[in-house]
Amino acid sequence: MLDIALSPIRIMDADKIKERSILSNVTDDVPSFIRALQNDPEKEYFVAFVKALDGEYMMGVLGLEQISKRNRSAMAAMYFCETLPFLEDSGYTDEPAMEYYKKAWDQLLRYAYFHLHLHRVSVLVAVNDNLSAQIVEACHMKQDALLEEALVIDGMYSDAALFSLLDSDYPDYSVGFVAYQRGVVAIRGDNSTVESTRFYAYDARIDDDLDRNVAIRIGIADGHGVFKPFGSPEYQDLRDIDFPDEVKKCMQELSEYFSKRRTSFTVHTFPPYGSAFQKKVWDEIKKIPYGVTRSYEDIALSLTGNDKVTARNMTRAVGSACRDNPLPILVPCHRVIGKDGKLVGFSSGLEYKGYLLDHEMFGIHIM
Repeated sequence: MLDIALSPIRIMDADKIKERSILSNVTDDVPSFIRALQNDPEKEYFVAFVKALDGEYMMGVLGLEQISKRNRSAMAAMYFCETLPFLEDSGYTDEPAMEYYKKAWDQLLRYAYFHLHLHRVSVLVAVNDNLSAQIVEACHMKQDALLEEALVIDGMYSDAALFSLLDSDYPDYSVGFVAYQRGVVAIRGDNSTVESTRFYAYDARIDDDLDRNVAIRIGIADGHGVFKPFGSPEYQDLRDIDFPDEVKKCMQELSEYFSKRRTSFTVHTFPPYGSAFQKKVWDEIKKIPYGVTRSYEDIALSLTGNDKVTARNMTRAVGSACRDNPLPILVPCHRVIGKDGKLVGFSSGLEYKGYLLDHEMFGIHIM
């Protein structure tokens, strides 16, 4: 399947939008419509393109309206070309058009949830708009209500179905959890990669919005977003919940790690940030065996080909990279210690670093 890209709508897109009749049901003056969007802080609109080797093909306009930071919600809108003849003309017919519509709409939802950090996205679909209904249902949105005369189409009122989806119900990117003796590890990712792991203590309030919403939904946190105590029955069946594939795999492997049945991981990871230098440090840290420690200077020496002068100057930067590691345990920065043996530079807190080293070296489960 070809790539889909969303680009913020611009005045220079107006001619092509008019040529493809994408906003014909909304306005006859596309440039003025776009200017109004750009001056409205509660709206964000994008042009959806199919990216091919011989160029980009416009397939629609997608948007978010009534963006409320307080309620963390928005209404979405879609205006797709009814057909994508340019795919057939260019010889790209491996996938039906519906797959392209679905992928573009999915990208808008991802932007809303994971860039704007919205909790709810809703959309009104006219009752006779079968294409739009198929698209939103294919992206797991659920019908909440049927509203009488909620839309104006061609000057006539039309009934519409209200579809919605919460960030915690988004199926292809989510957060799984593993409970262990000291607390809970939150694992964020999708069906192919894990991008972050985060430590929480029992009875702690969850500060991350998505972590908190998912934890409340699956019952391991109360309505205020506070994790339930150690031993609560809600932690027992987490692996039976339908999390994204690689998240679920990571949950299994971390459970085995904490029960002393695993010493290495096969999970595919992809950090969501990091400079080229940081990623080199993290890759080097992955080479440290289970139950073994290295100093920051040891890592620097490995990166510089044992150049002691350069490594000594690099040690502080290595420590900073360890503190910024988004994937503790999977990228085992807890195994990197100060040259004097002190425990420093762990993103999740030194109490967890000490626990993990004791766990690996001595099998100690300290409460």
